[in-house]
Amino acid sequence: MLIYALEKEIGLTQTKARSLASCFVDIEDFLNVEADQIKNIKSISGKKMVKLTDDEIARILDFKSSGYLSSQLTVAENYLAVICRVFTKRQLDMIGRLTMKDLNPNPFLIRAINLDTPEEVVRLNVYMAATRSIVTSMGFFIENLLLSSSETINKASSGWDLIKTMDNGERAWLQIKSGTNTMNKDQIKSWTKEINNKIAEGDQAYLCFSYGKRNNDTVTLGLLKQLLPEWESRTLIGGELWNFVSDNSEYSSQLFEILRNSASQILNQRSISSEIEACAKRLTDEFIRKYGEGEQGISNYIESIF
Repeated sequence: MLIYALEKEIGLTQTKARSLASCFVDIEDFLNVEADQIKNIKSISGKKMVKLTDDEIARILDFKSSGYLSSQLTVAENYLAVICRVFTKRQLDMIGRLTMKDLNPNPFLIRAINLDTPEEVVRLNVYMAATRSIVTSMGFFIENLLLSSSETINKASSGWDLIKTMDNGERAWLQIKSGTNTMNKDQIKSWTKEINNKIAEGDQAYLCFSYGKRNNDTVTLGLLKQLLPEWESRTLIGGELWNFVSDNSEYSSQLFEILRNSASQILNQRSISSEIEACAKRLTDEFIRKYGEGEQGISNYIESIF
């Protein structure tokens, strides 16, 4: 966990993060370290273990005192918090970096849905760009959350996403989907075969949905009932998945509290939506400076690219 935090939140190289993390027994040990100790970390033989720049030392000390890591949380809970903060910070940075060049508004879309002002064009395209980026990142985010939920979970092979190895050596293969309306008929048929193959080998196998409930009225769940034999025992949906991977019946509720608190550490009292709105305002001003206001500004933009 500390290696990941030092690398992803502070920006140390992986080598430096590993070397520095190895010097601490636990989180509390890291939180109690002083500047002089970090500057003079040595091996048993007395050699300097990690060569850190003044800037790196300053960032480590700032992180240590930020309250991001807590000795009141378990290692797993701190790891979840780090993963969430890294995800939230990346989305925030992405929104802050957006430019008109990134948006490249489509002139056909502008005319087809009657966008007549720079504000309308830019706001829609900012939301579209932000949504694409966030959705693309969500798959990796969910996988990282699942991987950090238990030491029994690892990445799988042969097309499966994750594998859980129980204490008795029994294995469970997990294919992760987002919500309960993300699979079509052909996908379900294909994964039914894969599940049957794993069961024939003596393993467990599940189609998993990171959120949702069994009573959701969706096309995917309707197809599962038709196409996947014993579908209820071959699927893990929403809280069932999170509680299964963590071996903790309360885990799903604990997870959301950690995610909420971690996001607040990055966003304070703001939300991603407010950041998107601020970005839209900034880029609208940029659009108007370059192309003009109102319908004439839209016409000028279209003429410049078409």
